[in-house]
Amino acid sequence: AQSTLQNSPALKRLNLGNPLYSSKPTRAKPVHATTPYFPEVLLTKHFFPRHLVIQAQVMNNTSHPEERTLSDVAFVVAESSDDALQPTIEVPIRTLPVKVAGSTWCVLAASPQRLDGTAFLTCELRFTVLSVDAATGAPLNFGDEATGFARTYVEELQDIEIRNTEFSL
Repeated sequence: AQSTLQNSPALKRLNLGNPLYSSKPTRAKPVHATTPYFPEVLLTKHFFPRHLVIQAQVMNNTSHPEERTLSDVAFVVAESSDDALQPTIEVPIRTLPVKVAGSTWCVLAASPQRLDGTAFLTCELRFTVLSVDAATGAPLNFGDEATGFARTYVEELQDIEIRNTEFSL
């Protein structure tokens, strides 16, 4: 996980340095029944002195009979229960073909000393499903409804708990 943090140009520009602690990956669970296009999502929390970076590793393993490419895949913190953690930057995945994994990131400004015990983050996975050309595997459209199927989904995920002690592990 550390190497992928350093490989993201958007994250590298933030000069975060090395994380104090990174959690083990956990499977993201949707709150409601999902679409057949809902990908597998593993979440890793990376704690820095003044930031929290949440990495959502997304695997486009659609069980739908017609293969679909996902585009504009973003892990979004929609709400924080504590002002000490506030989302500042989202780094989406532009395209994610079938059977391919990629990472989307959400960076939160953190004030661990102000964090009162445990905060809860309300999170979403947002993505657009695109038709693909069966012969080439290339997406048929990027939001152009005339050339194929494109539908955007917003899937609410179970809240993520952040404890102030995680910043000092």
